[in-house]
Amino acid sequence: MRILLIGNFAPPYEEENLHNLSLLNMLENDGHQCTVLNISENPSKNPKIVDTKSVLGFACTLLHHCRKKDVIHFLTKGYLRVGLLKLMASIFAGKLFRLKTVITFHSELFSILGQMRSPFGGTQTLNTSFFLADKIIYNDRDTYEVASMYRKKANFELVPSFVHVPQENPEKASRVFRRLQEKEKVIMFTNVKYPSYVFNIIMSLIKNNLFPPGTGIVISFSEKPASKFHRMIEESGGKLSEDMIFVEHDDLQSTMLAFSKADIIIRPLSCDGETFFERFSASAAKTLRSENSIYFPGTLVFVKEGRTADMCANFINTMLSAGPADIPELKNTDPYTRIKQIYEE
Repeated sequence: MRILLIGNFAPPYEEENLHNLSLLNMLENDGHQCTVLNISENPSKNPKIVDTKSVLGFACTLLHHCRKKDVIHFLTKGYLRVGLLKLMASIFAGKLFRLKTVITFHSELFSILGQMRSPFGGTQTLNTSFFLADKIIYNDRDTYEVASMYRKKANFELVPSFVHVPQENPEKASRVFRRLQEKEKVIMFTNVKYPSYVFNIIMSLIKNNLFPPGTGIVISFSEKPASKFHRMIEESGGKLSEDMIFVEHDDLQSTMLAFSKADIIIRPLSCDGETFFERFSASAAKTLRSENSIYFPGTLVFVKEGRTADMCANFINTMLSAGPADIPELKNTDPYTRIKQIYEE
C-alpha cells in the first residue's frame, strides 16, 4: 500500500511521536510505501520526512503528496485549533483523492478540552472530520466515550497506543542500555524544561530520596545544551547521581532504550510537538510491556495548586512500587495488525 502519514515525528521524543515513528518503521519493514508529513514546529531528524509549518504551506504540501496514495492517516492529540484545521484539511483532501481516511487521537486532555470547543468553530470542525473519516482510532476508552458527543460510534475504534522497541544485540549494546539492564526499576523524565513543574517534581524526589534502592533515573531535557541543569540535579542528588542517566532530547536510540526499561514516564503536557502548561502541570504514565512493544494503560495528570511538588512526588513513588496494569484490548489482536486491517477494509 501507499500510505500518507501526518503527525508529530520530531524530537523531543515522548510516546506520541515514538508511536508515530514505530508505526512508520513497521509499515516500511512490511514493504509499504510511506510518505510522512511532520506537523510539529520542530524539524524531523529523518531527511525523508517532510517538515510543514504554516497552514498554507501544509495545505500545498498535502495536496501534492495525496496523489497516488491508498491511505491517509492523521495522528494527533487533537485539541489545538491549528491542528484541527490541518486535520479537517487532510480528511477533505483524502475524500477529494478517494483515499481511505484514518484519524488517530493520542489521548491527552481531549476528554476535557474536546468538550469545551466553540459550537460555531471547533465543534463543527470535529463533527465534519468525524463524519467524513472512514475510521477514527482512540488510544483509551475515556477519550473514545467522550468523542461520542460529536458523532455516533459507527466509525470509532479503540486501539492502544504502542512504542515498538527492536531487540538490542547484547554484543553491541550501548552504555545506556548496559546501565539500565542492571536496574530493577526505572523512572524516566522526558522533555523536561526549566523552570517547569516536572523539574520541581524531580528536585522533590531527589531531595526526599523517595526512589526505591537501585532505581535508575533517566532525564532528558528539551533544551540543548542542558549541561547546567545536569549539574544542578547531580549536585542535589548526592549518591543518587550514580543512578542518573542523562539522554539528549534528539537521541532516538537512547530514548527508545530508556522507554523499553521505564516503569513510569513523566513529562509536561504537549500537543502536536508543542509543550503546554509546563509551569503548573505534569503527566505520569505507567508502562506495560508485551513482547517488543510498550503500552501506556494508565496516566495521571497533575495540576498544580499551591506547593504540591512533594505531594506529587509521593504519588509517583507509589506508582513506581505498584504492579503493571492490564489492557483488555490487547487480548483481541495486536494493535499494529489491527491498524493494517483498518487500512485494508
